[in-house]
Amino acid sequence: MYLKNFITCQDRKWSPPEGWDGRKRPERFFEIALKFPEVDFIAVGGSQDKKRDCHLRRTYSDIPNLEMTGVIDQFCTENLNRILEKSWILINTSPREGLPNAFLEAAAHRCAILSYTDPDCFASRFGYHVRERSIEEGLDFLLSGDRWRVLGEHGYQYVSRFFAVEKAMEAHLEAYDHVLHKAV
Repeated sequence: MYLKNFITCQDRKWSPPEGWDGRKRPERFFEIALKFPEVDFIAVGGSQDKKRDCHLRRTYSDIPNLEMTGVIDQFCTENLNRILEKSWILINTSPREGLPNAFLEAAAHRCAILSYTDPDCFASRFGYHVRERSIEEGLDFLLSGDRWRVLGEHGYQYVSRFFAVEKAMEAHLEAYDHVLHKAV
């Protein structure tokens, strides 16, 4: 039995593209920020190893188009939603992932996905799956002709259709109903 996550889909206005999310292999994220000075980057998260976190901040904090937020508790503040509202591309530098909630949450805010991983073909359908190419090529692809906008909209439509709170609740209720009737 498969139960869907609840995702709140957001309406919003279009604005210039920005990257975010450098939580895994963050050095790759920071290097991209150096290569694209015309794009603003927001790195969300931090290392649990305090020495590593301090080293990363010392090494990369002077990049003018990079903001390093640290860890954000998305259950206690709206800061993550605020970042997603002004972001247009989620960059995932992790080498392995299942279908992370970050992809769904970003798509619910009309962000395209740029990722080394492609769980459920999510990155290739709604952004760019890096594979053996460079992540810089992927960012170039998404920025060229505003492809990020179209792919972000497609991701939004998909998440709205299958993961929006109402749809996920319906799926949960159907699953519970099925289990309860089976038990009787």
